[in-house]
Amino acid sequence: MKETEQQHLLVNLDKKKMMDPARLTWEGDSSVEGMSHTHPQLGNPFQYVFFQLLMKEWKGDRIALVVDSKEVREYLLKQEHYTFYQSYTKKLLRRVREEAGISVISIDPSEIIRWKKAWDGFINQFVLINYDSHLFMTIDTRLFKRTKNVMPYFVLAQAEERTDDNGSWAGDRIGIEPIDTATFDTHDYFEMFRMIGDKSACQLGIEDFHRRHGG
Repeated sequence: MKETEQQHLLVNLDKKKMMDPARLTWEGDSSVEGMSHTHPQLGNPFQYVFFQLLMKEWKGDRIALVVDSKEVREYLLKQEHYTFYQSYTKKLLRRVREEAGISVISIDPSEIIRWKKAWDGFINQFVLINYDSHLFMTIDTRLFKRTKNVMPYFVLAQAEERTDDNGSWAGDRIGIEPIDTATFDTHDYFEMFRMIGDKSACQLGIEDFHRRHGG
């Protein structure tokens, strides 16, 4: 399988929770490209739900992206005692049907209106913060202007060896706060906005996960 086609789980290393992003992506795809697919007007349902978590119950936690497979799920559930996050405040309602061997996905117009309202109340009001590296990104319309936009998913990208220039925020504490947050008064924070290609979202297998994050 090509790296760009790899499916992923989103894991909270501190709360030992994991999410299946495919439940909230437009095409039911949890590849990096699928998770980052953003409609220019309607936004990205998975991104919105994830950001809501980072504003509240997951704020300041260490978040990572892990390659999804049967073996990985069994390892996380049985060996590391992770559980699936279930407390979704919003779910993406879609219908999938087969036509001439092709999966056709349809989304009810009411869903589109609902998600558009969600994004209209979110953009230009919050910043995504890395509390460990003292970096932040403004959540604004720049997220919607590129076709191969994997922002802000590099914050979740895993790499075998962390370096200052690989773009990964893997294992760092991240959160979302109002754009005028007082957090900026406590330390010097620097704004960044970086677009990366799919290849920068490195893969993390069972052995590497156990070595880096296992109990």
